[in-house]
Parts: sequence; structure tokens; C-alpha cells
Amino acid sequence: MALTQITVGNSQHFAKGGVKSLSLGTFDGTASFTSATNHTVTYAPAADEVTIEFEKETAKMTSSTSQEKGLSMTTASIEGYIPQLGNTVFEALQEMKGLALYGKVELWDGGSYIIGWDAVLGGSGTAGTDFALFLESIESDSGAALADQNGVTVKLTAVQGEEPRKTA
Repeated sequence: MALTQITVGNSQHFAKGGVKSLSLGTFDGTASFTSATNHTVTYAPAADEVTIEFEKETAKMTSSTSQEKGLSMTTASIEGYIPQLGNTVFEALQEMKGLALYGKVELWDGGSYIIGWDAVLGGSGTAGTDFALFLESIESDSGAALADQNGVTVKLTAVQGEEPRKTA
């Protein structure tokens, strides 16, 4: 099958994007995922799921797929700035290091995706820990000028067998 035409509507030229919030949970046996044939997923959140809200226009989700010897792998990541970081949030971020996570990404345009779980290599139901989302880096910044904010930039990355699925 060849692509013959991709159209872009006039209203799409001015669409705004970016990540609004990220809900993180662990594969603790209480989260469950059900994939659909139209590349969507429905899920029941884990009991320990927490939500991080990013400052507007400071967070993004990227994914890149490459294929080698017939196996496609997608590297998906979320990077964003959390303003006015207090000790409670900083300690919670520290506890995420090394944990196998999944994330529900809410975009400013209303879309939402699951990252850190896939139905191709990770299985279904509560499976997915082999291809989970991991906290890659935390960068704290106190700001240098009076107008600067104290905060932290976080980056989370997952290597999975498919692109992030839209939530149903």
C-alpha cells in the first residue's frame, strides 16, 4: 500500500501542543490494560498513581521508531519542567528512581496517551514491566534572576514495541 495523499486542514496549522500533566503508576498488580484494534487502550489506574502537572509550554512527549532485522522498537520520552518544587514532590521523585512505571500523558489539545506499556512486546493486562517507563534524569534549578522560578526538569523514557497508544 502506498501513501497517495496526506491532507492538513486549515485549523491544524494553529493547533497548540505540549504535555499538560503526567499521571504515573507502578505495575503493582492493580493497574490493568486492555488494548483495542484501533491503537487505543483502556486502563484502570494503579492504586499508587500520582499526577504531575507541568508549567504550560515547558513539557513535551517525543517518540522515535526504528527497525533493525525486522524488529521495530520505539523510544518514547517525556521531558518537562515542574515549577515551585517543594520537598514533598522532590522526595517523591527520588523514590521513582529505578521503578518500572507507566504514564498517562494528557496533552493541552485534549489528547491522552499511555507510555511505558505496549501490547506488542509487553503483553496485556498487568504485564509491561519489561518495557516500562523509567525516570532518566532530574535537573534542579534555583534560577538566577529575581523573576526565575525554583523548579526541576524531569525526563522519563521508555523503550517499547510500539508507539504510545491513545487512551479510549
